[in-house]
Amino acid sequence: MHLLANLALIRYPLLEVIVVDSGEDRLAPADYLVYDRLDVQYIHSPKSVCIQRNTGIQMARGKWIFLCDDDIRVPFDYLNRLISHYQDHPQAGALSGLVLQRTGDGTASNQWTAQYPIESGRELLRTFIFRLSIWGEIKWAGNNLLLKKIKAWYTRKGNHISTAGWPVITDFSGDYFVCPVFGLGASLIKRAWLLRSPYDEVLDPHGIGDNYGVSVGFPPGIHVVNDAFVYHEHEPVNRLKRPLQYYRRVLALDYFRKTKKELRQVKKYWLLWSLLGNLLTFILVRDRIMIKAAFTSLKQIALGRNPYYHAARQKKKVVQPMPE
Repeated sequence: MHLLANLALIRYPLLEVIVVDSGEDRLAPADYLVYDRLDVQYIHSPKSVCIQRNTGIQMARGKWIFLCDDDIRVPFDYLNRLISHYQDHPQAGALSGLVLQRTGDGTASNQWTAQYPIESGRELLRTFIFRLSIWGEIKWAGNNLLLKKIKAWYTRKGNHISTAGWPVITDFSGDYFVCPVFGLGASLIKRAWLLRSPYDEVLDPHGIGDNYGVSVGFPPGIHVVNDAFVYHEHEPVNRLKRPLQYYRRVLALDYFRKTKKELRQVKKYWLLWSLLGNLLTFILVRDRIMIKAAFTSLKQIALGRNPYYHAARQKKKVVQPMPE
């Protein structure tokens, strides 16, 4: 309901708003007909984020689709900024603004940020050795020759997917930047692209890792516009606990490594090596709740027991590995 109220205030006129709900407490027509500026179509779906999104995409009448999660707050001029960028860059078929999230514990005193920079040499070295994800600029500025070379290597590579499969987004410069993967929770995408690269319905009901599998199928990458942004509120309702999120995200990454031709450069041994790096980090900081999830996911992938992959071969949908 908060999102509908938000969308009713944005400047750009929407052709339609498709709400695909899988909850047990359904909306009544009176709940959404009050927003007379919006042509709301409300349907019900099985409990699967991926099925919900594919259903809405298939129903849509327009050539472009604004994918928007229900815990996103959209400024009134957000879509206008994305469309203005497209008019200047017609080769773009997937666009997003920065997705701002609160740092720390989410209290009012925390700041909103779109990236998580690397500021220590130790973190930079660990990330490089284990080919882990980076989602922010490299702000380390020491004099160590080895680390300088590593930083220069990342600068030359630009935004890319590591050989272990993790997204590496270090260049946020300019009016916009292009990256191979990005969160699609507030993105404007050509419908034809989404039909060619749909959400994989074998994933768990929460769709952990789903945007990764979709966005790697977009030909020239995703344009992220720096003067457009949304706020990700991170609603606590129906959110998985951190270890379970990690476990299912790792399984999804391994699954897409096997099934997406765009990820053929990602190697299993590098993925396992990166997971070992994560496990060692959790052990060193004595993060007990994460050690089990890290070890279990490492073992499952090493032994070729990814439940997503085996379910897909049997043409099953909505697998829920490790109970919530």
